[in-house]
Amino acid sequence: MSKVFLPLKEVKPGMRIAETIVNDYGSIVISEGTILDSHMIKKLVNLNYDKVRIIEKEFIASEISESFNTSYNSSVNSFKTILFDAAIGKNISMDKVDKVVTSVVARLDEKRDIVRCINQIKSADQYTYTHCVNVSLLCMLLGKWLGFSKDKLIKLVQAGLLHDIGKSKVPTEILNKPSKLTSEEYEEIKKHPVYGYRMLEKEHEIDQEVRVAVLMHHERMDGTGYPTGAKGDQINMMARIIAVADIYDAMTSNRVYREKESPFEVFHIMEEEAVGKLDLTVVNAFLSNIAAYYVGDFARLSTGEVCEIVYINPRLVSRPIIRVDDKYIDLSKEKELKILEIL
Repeated sequence: MSKVFLPLKEVKPGMRIAETIVNDYGSIVISEGTILDSHMIKKLVNLNYDKVRIIEKEFIASEISESFNTSYNSSVNSFKTILFDAAIGKNISMDKVDKVVTSVVARLDEKRDIVRCINQIKSADQYTYTHCVNVSLLCMLLGKWLGFSKDKLIKLVQAGLLHDIGKSKVPTEILNKPSKLTSEEYEEIKKHPVYGYRMLEKEHEIDQEVRVAVLMHHERMDGTGYPTGAKGDQINMMARIIAVADIYDAMTSNRVYREKESPFEVFHIMEEEAVGKLDLTVVNAFLSNIAAYYVGDFARLSTGEVCEIVYINPRLVSRPIIRVDDKYIDLSKEKELKILEIL
């Protein structure tokens, strides 16, 4: 395979880049060997590249993110039918579950697409379905970052996909209520992990570890979670991973009762408020890996200005160094500035 320089205007989605691209701060924006999509090409434009080195005769015909979106939408639609069946008392179709799990695991190497897809704007009324698929994708990334074997990864993805299956037994008027829940309604919502566990008990193909993860995904390390108030090592490891994935996707999604938070605000919450509640090993693996995918992205600040994220501070992931026009700003020192949304 030879490497050629191409003018940027001739670079197309599907081409494989032959050099690592870094910004002024030395942060990697695109790694060598990455298959380019339109989002990455836009980053190269923003970095003022005129030409880049491409691996010749390596051109994948369709844009990778288009392929990912097709697979993603198919998974969401399949999961919708699984939930509908569960809501009317039918047995869970393990064939359908396995197909979605297989589809998710097949996307393991498309980490950038996963992060971008999870952060795209989704309609609030589709939240229940997209959320379960998103959590399964995030669980897969976390399992990979934590060194899980392939078999354990498959179980984790399955648990992530099914973690909220019990919500099919909660009245939709409670699930979709646009105002604050009453204490009685909240108690009903809190039953969904038990409902889910009981539903999965009937499915003999599902591993007990997966069932327990579904039961325990709202438990917290300090014992303040539900349904049992388990703490520390009493909590199944897969449940601790689901807890992090669940919080991240829930907070970065539009809901019927509130608008989404920016990823960096959620990183801040995980750094500050989640101490003692979430497994720190899982949180650290998540923060140190996922934040790098935002380098080179543009964001809107609390001042209304648009900035570029140029460097992730490993000690304080939620407060990166940004560039506004020609000025670099370290958000760890400018406490009043916040990233409101990724553009």
